[in-house]
Amino acid sequence: KIATAPPLAERASTATKPNFLGGFMLAVANPKAYVAITAVFAGAASQADPLGVSTRLLVLAAMIVAIHVVWLLAGTAFARFLRHPLASRIINLVFAATLVLTTLLAALR
Repeated sequence: KIATAPPLAERASTATKPNFLGGFMLAVANPKAYVAITAVFAGAASQADPLGVSTRLLVLAAMIVAIHVVWLLAGTAFARFLRHPLASRIINLVFAATLVLTTLLAALR
């Protein structure tokens, strides 16, 4: 499906656009985020220094916000390329090939 996905420009204008609630629910239901935060928190909480734990959690929160902002800006810039049919096709093929290759590598280990 990734390799044959249409460019952004070719998609129907009647398609529903993502809304805030959908994005929020995706973020809240993201198990990878909970695993990552739990791993950091478990490592920080095992130490006796309460100030150190608070500092680590504040740094973690700042990193989460910064990473989301960078991801948003990168996605906005990347969307420009996805609107061009040839660039979109090449990107889709590269992503599809990468997915297949990484899956094969993981399966062969």
